[in-house]
Amino acid sequence: MDYDLLVRNGRVVDGSGLPSYRADVGVKDGKIAEIGRLKGGAARTIDADGLAVAPGFIDHHTHLDAQLLWDPYGTCEPQHGVTSVVTGNCGLTLAPVKKGGEDALVKSFVRVEAIPRYALEQGVRWGWHTFGEYLDSLEGKVGINMGGLVGHIAVRQYVMGEESVERAATPGEVQQMRLLVREAMEGGALGISTNRNERHMREDGKPVASRLADDKELFALCDVLSELNAGVIETILGRNKIEHFTLYGDLARRTQRPIIWQSIQHRWTEPDLWRRQLDAVAPIFRDGYRAYGLSHTVPLVRHFSLKNTQVFDEFPTWKSLMFLPEEARRQAFADPGTRQKLRADLADPRPTNFHRRWDIVRVEKTARPENKKYNGKNIAEMAAMRNQDPLEAFLDLALEENLETVFWNANNGGDSKAMGEILSSPYVLAGTSDAGAHVQFGADFGYSTTLLGLWVRERGVLSLERAVNKLTFEVASVYGLEGRGLLRPGFAADLAIFDPETVNAHEPEWAEDYPAGTKRLVQRSEGVYYTIVNGEVIYTDGRVKGGLPGQILRGPLHQARRAAA
Repeated sequence: MDYDLLVRNGRVVDGSGLPSYRADVGVKDGKIAEIGRLKGGAARTIDADGLAVAPGFIDHHTHLDAQLLWDPYGTCEPQHGVTSVVTGNCGLTLAPVKKGGEDALVKSFVRVEAIPRYALEQGVRWGWHTFGEYLDSLEGKVGINMGGLVGHIAVRQYVMGEESVERAATPGEVQQMRLLVREAMEGGALGISTNRNERHMREDGKPVASRLADDKELFALCDVLSELNAGVIETILGRNKIEHFTLYGDLARRTQRPIIWQSIQHRWTEPDLWRRQLDAVAPIFRDGYRAYGLSHTVPLVRHFSLKNTQVFDEFPTWKSLMFLPEEARRQAFADPGTRQKLRADLADPRPTNFHRRWDIVRVEKTARPENKKYNGKNIAEMAAMRNQDPLEAFLDLALEENLETVFWNANNGGDSKAMGEILSSPYVLAGTSDAGAHVQFGADFGYSTTLLGLWVRERGVLSLERAVNKLTFEVASVYGLEGRGLLRPGFAADLAIFDPETVNAHEPEWAEDYPAGTKRLVQRSEGVYYTIVNGEVIYTDGRVKGGLPGQILRGPLHQARRAAA
């Protein structure tokens, strides 16, 4: 056979941003062999008439570090045309780790990324110490391609132990961390991630380790990437402030590496912040340096109950109550004095992520039949139906239902005009799916299919070609993923084949497919016909199936060392 796989009659959207065109795509030995009018035979032929044939999408902001150990496809990623993922964001990784230090890393994943502890305890089979060994443990065992950033939290914990969450590092400790970062880069890391989000803490209430790092430590670790001339620097500083752009600019100029900061989107609490962010980052790019913002394609929705939520973590009384046992929490929520403190928290005028608007938070699902009339109502509407103040109604309804009422909230992304301008910016990378995290609060696997459906087809904000470029070659270029993100002869045969007229994401739904029968939210797609990884179909007919053709995407230092060996 001339080809292992032949995709005929499709409209090739090649990832470059150039106009699409009709052509066949021939695949051989996991690579694109030819594109054009092809006459040869193939072991398998796909008729793509009426469909777009694009490079597989690259989801560069995930927390699939643990999930890929038990779910090699990173479900639901392939349903949305994703063929490659980047893990290790927000400073969180499972390596490097010393024997006995595993639980400290788990504590951060449990609280920051809201991954159930029992899923991590049952699903993660430790056995590595270095970052390279962690990647080795996944070789040949993944259905999609996977690369990772090394996390500052793990690096700091490895060197300082529990003192990493208590104090600044000494010069000697910073030097040890630098050596670990270098070792991780040589082992295949695509860069480093760090985290100074003031809301991010461990399961025990202590700050994540990287929050204790000063600028001197952060710059010293990032200097390693500059010295090696490799890798990206991903950072989250919490509620974005314009003052942060001085740090982003200094870091970009000093290291000359791509900086990726979180995040830019329309926020109800600061509706013009996104424009000031774009204005602040533009001079960095004009000077020839790179500092990309991350953005969602949809409002960042959280489904929550008062049994388990992080929505109110910015408010001290609310946060302290969420760490109480449930019975004590119920008593506190019912106490008039405590309610006064909760109200005072929300009245504090300082800027927060939570919008404090009861006309946005809504009742998604009630637990008792007599309360079904509230489903779909926002809290202000529900309170009016009950002749109550919104805060009182919110707490009373939750207490009536033993804290089982499910609420819906989105702090950002609600202004479509603003979001359209954000997504069109050359300074913004689309995609903060957080796949693998917040599994009981939300599911945003479908940012790619939403970009193609909502923002391309329905709103016309981007052309199909530009949207595919943002999902593929733009990401591959920033992260240094050679041979990915374009449909070109010699490039990896990662393909997403979809119908531009129907592609979109479904609403999240519940599944029980995590270790220990853990319940989580998943998101399916519409209009994605085939997802192909390294020449092998892994998703079709609405189901993930096939072998494990995924590859571990390691950075250039590891590749150079392997080539030399």
